[in-house]
Amino acid sequence: MINIVKDKNIYVDKGSKEVLRICTEIYYRSKEIDYLKGMIEANLKMAEVYLNEQDYKSALEKIIAGKNLAQQENDFYSLSLFFIQEGTVYSESGYPKKSKEAIESSLNLLKEIPDNRAHLIKSLAYRIQATNSKINQTDSVLTYLYKGYSEIKKLNNDNPYKNQFLGFFAKEIGQEYYAKHDYSKSEAYLNDFKKAMDHEKDQSDFIYYYTIKGNIENKKGNYLKALEYFDKSITLIREYKIYNLMLKEIYSGKAESYSGLHNYKNQTLYAIKAQKITDSINKIDKKILDNTTDIKDKIDMTTVDNHKKNKYLVGALILITGTVFYIFYTLRKKNIKKELQNIEEPEHSDTIFSKNKKPETEVENLKELIKLAKSNDESFFTRFSEVFPDFNQQLLQINPQLIRSDLEYCALIKLKFDTKEIARYKKVSINSVVSKKYRIRKKLNISTDENIYTWMLNIV
Repeated sequence: MINIVKDKNIYVDKGSKEVLRICTEIYYRSKEIDYLKGMIEANLKMAEVYLNEQDYKSALEKIIAGKNLAQQENDFYSLSLFFIQEGTVYSESGYPKKSKEAIESSLNLLKEIPDNRAHLIKSLAYRIQATNSKINQTDSVLTYLYKGYSEIKKLNNDNPYKNQFLGFFAKEIGQEYYAKHDYSKSEAYLNDFKKAMDHEKDQSDFIYYYTIKGNIENKKGNYLKALEYFDKSITLIREYKIYNLMLKEIYSGKAESYSGLHNYKNQTLYAIKAQKITDSINKIDKKILDNTTDIKDKIDMTTVDNHKKNKYLVGALILITGTVFYIFYTLRKKNIKKELQNIEEPEHSDTIFSKNKKPETEVENLKELIKLAKSNDESFFTRFSEVFPDFNQQLLQINPQLIRSDLEYCALIKLKFDTKEIARYKKVSINSVVSKKYRIRKKLNISTDENIYTWMLNIV
């Protein structure tokens, strides 16, 4: 049965649920006869399944249990892989320091591992370091990806996983070039991914391929082609039942496509879907560290005292962080009031953002939107729609004939940009802004006696 779960096409042949069932059976059969190797293999594969499903809590449970077993067995290769998996969890969850610790622990074991296996460990470590570099906003992402790509090329050609990993790194490099707006290089590496993966039975990584292709087509203005790629990604997510969190990027991409096609109803619909997933991700991320502590407490009671200290430390950090954010938020509100003295004054002092959101989230969203608006960034409207998912929908219910530029001006008014600021950032004359505001009033039946800024603030 262990050989079954080592088959690289097991996900395609069996599906994730069946893989978990088989692994659970292997684990308990191995436990009955005290066969540690079987228990280790089962935990490795189950952790892999949970990582693919982005169920990080369950993945950590298997990883921590597997690490203990691998240490007992002196199975350094498996132990190294468990550290790689742990580093992946923390990296994907936005904790680069803890991820780095896990990666260093994995690499410290290389001297105990044969070269043909060490290449794989190194490549996976480089991949995680690349992700951590993105979080830390450094310029070393491509350097790490190229190093990982190089290590994979050193694998023997008879290694059944070589093509999959070559495709994986080509896709990651293509994704990074897309982020750098170098679309020609991005497409070149995506083509390398396709060549490596076309004949593989497991096509699940094409979820990423089609999503990046869709984003590139959006940038080219080929919105219908972009929608085709996004729909292919969604089909694969449903087929393989993995990478569900990719739906956020896909829905954001579809919102941008529909915006380009002037279909604002669907643009708003997919912006709302993307925001809901963003909210879910934030909730998951905040639970990761607490879940890890709870899991470790259950597995190794000898470390209870250390965990208590960590909890107190985390609690203190949360308190300090909360205080800092509160002070920052208060100062930011005062600065905003100063900056907006020339704005047509609203009749009440409601905040722009929903009261349900936490201050730090409000401030970060506001800062991002103001920055995009000031730079006249084309992504401003899409991002605004994600932060205020119901705003455009309510305006379109009042007047379905509103065009994109109308909605953009309404967004700027909601953010309290005055006439001079709108003219400056949109690079138009003050008179044209005044005329636009007048036309918006007529389209939305806003009385001349009513303050337009107050009116926009009252729209959710």
